Amino acid sequence: MIALSDHRYGRLAETLAAWALRLRGFHVVGRNVRVGGREVDLLARRGPLLVVCEVKARRGALFGTPAEAVGPHKRRRLREAAEMLMADDPTVERVRFDVIAVSGLAVRHMQEAF
Repeated sequence: MIALSDHRYGRLAETLAAWALRLRGFHVVGRNVRVGGREVDLLARRGPLLVVCEVKARRGALFGTPAEAVGPHKRRRLREAAEMLMADDPTVERVRFDVIAVSGLAVRHMQEAF
């Protein structure tokens, strides 16, 4: 097995998450997008729907599941980023907040996570 640094593992997790969205018919429009001082891991579109996606990767369960790592502070910041994105793009009619959890190479997509 190849040992990956935490940074490389995180990038791999984002790539897997982007592919998971593409397989569900979304167009990934941005990775690691900065909006008003906030970072969004993935932005994806399917028609008027914008998906604001947080990607969480864990190698094991020692520090909890990836989804548990998206706490109230992060949720608030993602909502703020979405408000700014909607204000800038009138073609966005609806926003959905997803979490894609990557554990090892397993990918779990939680739609409307919050």
